[in-house]
Amino acid sequence: MATSLSTPSGDRPARRGASKSRMFFSVNLGNALEWYDWAVFAIFAGYFAGDFFDTGNDVSNLLSVLAVFAVGFVMRPVGGIVFGRLADRRGRSLVLLVTMSLVALSSVMIAIGPTYASVGVLASVWLVVARCLQGFAHGGEMGGSYTYVAEMATPRNRGLWGSTIVMSTVTGTLLATLLGATLRVVLDERALNDWAWRIPFLLGGLLGLVALYLRRTLREPEVFTGSRRGTAPPSTRETFRNMWVERSSVLRVMVIVAGTGVFSYAWSVSAPSYATSFHGVDDGAAMWAGVGANLVFIAMLPLTAMLSDRIGRRTNFMIWGAGVAVLAFPLSGLLGPSAWALLAAMSLALAVQSFGAGIQVAWFAELFSTRSRATGVGMAASVSAAVFGGTAPYLNAWLTGKGLAHVFTWYVVVLALLGIAVATRTPETRGMELDRGEAPEGEPILAGTAPSPKIPTE
Repeated sequence: MATSLSTPSGDRPARRGASKSRMFFSVNLGNALEWYDWAVFAIFAGYFAGDFFDTGNDVSNLLSVLAVFAVGFVMRPVGGIVFGRLADRRGRSLVLLVTMSLVALSSVMIAIGPTYASVGVLASVWLVVARCLQGFAHGGEMGGSYTYVAEMATPRNRGLWGSTIVMSTVTGTLLATLLGATLRVVLDERALNDWAWRIPFLLGGLLGLVALYLRRTLREPEVFTGSRRGTAPPSTRETFRNMWVERSSVLRVMVIVAGTGVFSYAWSVSAPSYATSFHGVDDGAAMWAGVGANLVFIAMLPLTAMLSDRIGRRTNFMIWGAGVAVLAFPLSGLLGPSAWALLAAMSLALAVQSFGAGIQVAWFAELFSTRSRATGVGMAASVSAAVFGGTAPYLNAWLTGKGLAHVFTWYVVVLALLGIAVATRTPETRGMELDRGEAPEGEPILAGTAPSPKIPTE
């Protein structure tokens, strides 16, 4: 394709061998590695805390690292906005290359980071910078990968293809968990504290380079290139105007991510540690229960996503909301000293979660016009994930410590009911074409209100 002033720099035909399946694979591999890095930081925080901080005791060291973890969450919304706008101006593939580069860089930075004993406070600064880069890239990857996969998929199977992003997210987290368990078995505590904690980060950096190599062949989706023909990239003013015009889309995505994010962190992330701390479940047994339940989650995601390609995104999400509202308290009641009970509760919870999570890539893309899709998805999803999902583990732990675990469960139920209310006011978007341009003056296109001929009615 010839390059012109109106053609984004990322617009290029696929190189020989860069099939659509390979492009989906490279995007999902990179996404899995981003979530692997994100999880590795939390899993190994207790081992490298003393290397980067000197606060006088182990608890303070760990709190310092967890504070850096929060910095990562703060940077996610910034990355979502900055990279979302870049993707809408210059192309989706460019953003996916840049975010993968930053992920590999930040992982290597942590792996080779100097200790506090050798360089003093510069070690703390080094870790904070690396974590900020990681969070910045993470926010950009969310909008970029969601938009890219949705635009490359066919309308008939968009839900199914979109679910692969969620599957790779869970896969990356599982890989980090399994690596952590393996290192704890083959190495002693001293080795992990001294040097072995660097292995997962170094591995993440090396695999990030592999993903970066594969992503170099990505081509822009025709939906994006078609929307750019004969037009200039959207200006900053136009970007913010589009966000205002499509503000209902932004709010819908934020509510959806809030509910599914809190429920996910409660059951996919926090449940094993909760069962260990408050019900006496063995650490190893709780971890394997979590692994088993997340494998159930991975298996369910494509099935529920395919269902959404038949019955619609809105119906799928309302099944999720009803399931959460009805089962939240019974699921909590299942938890006890048995690891099998934990496995059963987590598996059922994540089976329900698949109805709300598997559809998000397709649904979010369908709620925005092409010229503002990456910005809208990246901003709304990353902000909500940080505000609600990022605080969920801490809120849950704090309330449980106060003897108010039921309050957190009510919090989950309220968010699910709010999601149902929003879904009932959201037009069905299953099967719609994504080649919508900007909204005409005086006739704004709000989320999900595309012309009816583009939405199958059967």
